Parts: sequence; structure tokens; C-alpha cells
Amino acid sequence: MKKIFYLLIILTSGCSEESHQAFGSDNNPPGKVSITSIENVPGGAIIKFTPPSDEDLLYISGKYKNEKGENKQVIVSAYIDSLNINGFGKIGTFDVEVSAFDLGSNQSEIEIIEISPLEAPIHDILRSIDGRQDFGGINISYENPSGANVSLNMSVLNNSGELEFKESFYTSQKKSSYSFRGYDTVATTFVIYVEDQWGNQTETKSFEITPLEDTFIDKSFWSVVSMPGDESFSEYGFSANQIWDGSWSNQWNCGHTNFLSLPHQLTLDFGQRVKLNRFKLYQRGGSELYKHGNPKIFEIYGRETLDNLPIYDPNNPGYGWTLLGKFESFKPSGLPPGSNTEEDYLFQDNGEDFVFSFESQTKEIRYIRFINIESWNNQMVTVIGELSFWGGVID
Repeated sequence: MKKIFYLLIILTSGCSEESHQAFGSDNNPPGKVSITSIENVPGGAIIKFTPPSDEDLLYISGKYKNEKGENKQVIVSAYIDSLNINGFGKIGTFDVEVSAFDLGSNQSEIEIIEISPLEAPIHDILRSIDGRQDFGGINISYENPSGANVSLNMSVLNNSGELEFKESFYTSQKKSSYSFRGYDTVATTFVIYVEDQWGNQTETKSFEITPLEDTFIDKSFWSVVSMPGDESFSEYGFSANQIWDGSWSNQWNCGHTNFLSLPHQLTLDFGQRVKLNRFKLYQRGGSELYKHGNPKIFEIYGRETLDNLPIYDPNNPGYGWTLLGKFESFKPSGLPPGSNTEEDYLFQDNGEDFVFSFESQTKEIRYIRFINIESWNNQMVTVIGELSFWGGVID
């Protein structure tokens, strides 16, 4: 033990603070970065370069200030040959300081270059926006060719003439639409602006719209009607009434069938006569989103009464019913089952909105038959997190 103690003293006494540095580094700054090209793109630029050949090269840095005067920095490893500068909301000319750093944190000579970002995608998106009358609100259609991550933000002009913020919708879809709902059938000024992930905002665009009637169909009157050919949605400890209990996005709250060959059908009694505008299907959430038995392709049929129904034909389960529509579930990310993005979760948490055709909206309905034709991931089971309907109540 004494020998070890004396050895430690000898080793530590032979060291000094000046000798501490990263392994493989030296005290020499790396060579200068050689810029090969500058490509200005919407909201930024792509700077291509040839890095210095120093063996201890660690990374390349691009420092700049955006139009708000905020200091920004982009860093790439020594094995990358380009810097992606982004986050600009306006057109202009900006300086970027490009330099190299080595393992010893030595910095090369700085190369200052100019970039001239093209117009940010948010402005093009705003110009493409069109608004039209919809059930309970306004439908906004838009184009986003670059697939930028943006939010569409909506405010209304209140009775005092002041803007009152209401809702944001996040999207990266290249061409789509979204409905802001929950408004009375009175003339309303809807004001929209677009914001990107860096906080850049557009000017506003206004639409004066009178929303169409859109009454929520009260679920307190709902019940399951057991009909020939129907499957039980109360299997594996789940219950069919969880389909209308006001809870979703939880994988333990849903209606659930047995594992049987599709199609699977469910018959519901609204308990009142209605005309239907639209509905929302909320998937079973959690780790089961966009897989397991969540409906992908399905049909909805309706009837005013169950009197004089023909004998059930399993080869034609909609026989004697009025087809209200055939629908297909949409996944924003387009990723295969088992892989979901934040946008996928937000989309389903808001409920997937489906609108009935004008002809279907004229039908007086009390009973609906939901027929699941294909589940996500081709599972031979059906699960439904929640169903909600809107329209007009007759009695």
C-alpha cells in the first residue's frame, strides 16, 4: 500500500494544468473553410463548402443574425459539406460567418458571406388560402408545396370590434383544408394568419361568413340495437357505450369486437329523428393509433324506422338501408402502422371530420349502421374510440 501511495505522488507531481487538452488536438487553428456555392432558398440558404483537411477538425459553424436581430448558429460535423441556414421570415441580405473548429476548440479564420433568402413559405400559403361557408363555421383550404411545418391561426372580430383569438391548426400537408367550427348562424368575420416553426408570422386575411346550422346530436339518447349480422362491440372488457361516452385518445376506452373476418357492423339508435351534416370518428388512441382495429375504410347507412326491414343478407349488409357515404381514414404523416408523428396524434385527438353528401343531408334518420370494411394494418378486428354526429334535430 505504501508503494502505491508513493507512486501516485510521483505521477501527480509530474502533471500540470497546462498539459490538459482534448486527445488528438493541438494548439494550431484549423485551415479556412472554402465556400463552393450559395443557394438561396425560401426562408434561408444552403451554403456548400470544402472543409479544411486538419486531422483534428471537429465541426463547421455558421453564425448569423436574423431579421429580428437574434443571434443564431448552425453547426455540422466535419463529415458534412453544407450548412442549411433557415428561419428567415422576410426577404433581405444577411451576413453569415463561416468557420471551422477543432478538438482543442481552436477556431479558423472566419469567412463572411452574404445570403439573400427567398420569400418564406408562410406568405405563399397565406395567398393560397380560401375560406367558404361550412357547418358551424368556416372551411379554410390552403396549399403548402414545400410541406413546411406551420400553424393556421384563427381569430374572430367580436361585438366590440376587437380581434379575439380562437384556435390554431398545425399542419405540414402540401394541399388540404381545415374547418374551424362551433359558431352560431350569424355573419362572422374570421381572421387568419400563418406562422412557421421559427415564430415568423404573415399579415392577416379576413372572410365574412355566415356559418350553416350545425347542432350536436345529443348522445344521452343513444343505444345499441342488436340486429342480425351485427358484431358485439363489448368484448375483452370493453363496452359499446364507450363509443359515445365523451372520452377518446386512450387505448383503454373504446368499443372492441372479437377477432373475426371483416366486415364488422354496428347498429345505433339516436333516440330521435335527425338530419345529419357530418360526423367525427375518434380512433382508439395511445399505442394503438392507426393500427390494430381502427377503421380505415368504412360505410355508414341510415334509416328513419326499422319497420318492414328485409331479411338480412350477409352478402349485402346494407340492403334495405340508405347509404349515407363511404369513407376512408387519413393519416397526415403517411407513415406505416406503428410509426406516428405528433401531427398524427393531434389530428386524431381533434377527431377525424367527415361530411355527408348534400343528398344524404336531406334524409331523415333515426338509426345508423356503421360497417367497417378494412382496419388499419389489415387487422381482423374493429375498435372505435368515439363517434360524434352533427346536423339538425327534427323531433
